[in-house]
Amino acid sequence: MKNIKFLLLLTSILVSVFVSCSSGDETIETQKSSALRIYLNEFKQANNITGRSVATASDLCYEFVYPLTLSYNNGTTVSVFNETELIAVLESETSELYINGIAFPFNLIAPGSTTPITISNESEFWSLINACDMDTYDDYIAPGSCYSFVYPFSFLMSNNQTVILNNEQDLLNLVAQLGNSNNYIVNLVYPFSVNSNNTIIQIDNEYEFAELNMDCDDNNCNCPTDVNPVCVNVGGVIITFPNACLAVCAGYTTSDFVNCN
Repeated sequence: MKNIKFLLLLTSILVSVFVSCSSGDETIETQKSSALRIYLNEFKQANNITGRSVATASDLCYEFVYPLTLSYNNGTTVSVFNETELIAVLESETSELYINGIAFPFNLIAPGSTTPITISNESEFWSLINACDMDTYDDYIAPGSCYSFVYPFSFLMSNNQTVILNNEQDLLNLVAQLGNSNNYIVNLVYPFSVNSNNTIIQIDNEYEFAELNMDCDDNNCNCPTDVNPVCVNVGGVIITFPNACLAVCAGYTTSDFVNCN
């Protein structure tokens, strides 16, 4: 009888210990976030951790309130408790292992403010990104960059539609539409390829695309927004650019211009 009571007591203790350990080992769930990648691009530029010799101006108008739980593209998570730790995480990123998720909700705060704002989901995160006027995918695909896309390529819009572009005229038409719409690009469909310095490069993920854009030196392509169309003939297809500067930045010269009519 004493043995039975002892076994019952031992079982009760073990169950209690098991429950105690389990309740203290809860996993924080993260969500993949394309807005996060845009924010981290700005963060890296603001903290000069882009690996470039010249720092780039940043529109980082909010800062994280720590701690944060982030996740890598392989599903593992990491907690960061201050800005120094976040910088260390971003400095160690590679195209094979990079941050692409965050645990919602989290807080952001404007420099000099004492009142944080809570970001509860991806939609709210994108609203803040757009309000801060950071460089987004809308800007990345615009003509005048240091590379050109290999067509066709496609991307996902904020209304959950997938858009396929088959040529440069499709791209120019889209850029014109984005300026007059609340719809915006939230990510590209990977992989896709670009032509950079006459070399075809395959882009396999959002980290590689971010690195490609931070590598760009498009200071000579700071084109005006005026509309004075010029056209070029590419393989029998007439492509219209809003102005000559954008055509030159896309790799064409004045000798390539043809009559738009």
